[in-house]
Amino acid sequence: MNQLENLHFEGSASSPEVLFKTNGKLKMAGKAIPDNAIAFFEPLFMWIENLVCEKVVLDISLEYMNTSATMQLFGLLRMLEENCSIHEITVNWHYEEDDEDHYDTGLMFEERLTRVKFNYLSFV
Repeated sequence: MNQLENLHFEGSASSPEVLFKTNGKLKMAGKAIPDNAIAFFEPLFMWIENLVCEKVVLDISLEYMNTSATMQLFGLLRMLEENCSIHEITVNWHYEEDDEDHYDTGLMFEERLTRVKFNYLSFV
């Protein structure tokens, strides 16, 4: 198998910037309203599946995500949790101070995941 390399997707008006580093520093930022969320997330799933890393810190700073992107993001978090080579997983969930729906989405994800530690970081 080839050695895993860093993964970087530039953000656009409908898809977030993604920067996944092999050292376990992962980031998603922007809007997540891709036309085909399954196709957008597929390479991310494959990358997570092959990640071998002691500790992962994922910064999620999405100003908006549609329902299909939300479902795919949860699948990505579940895949992180199921990756046995990762021993510690932290999600820094960034949300706008007055966006209760986005905050609640983070709480819902946290309730359904057992190994992922969530930090909630609000901004104005």
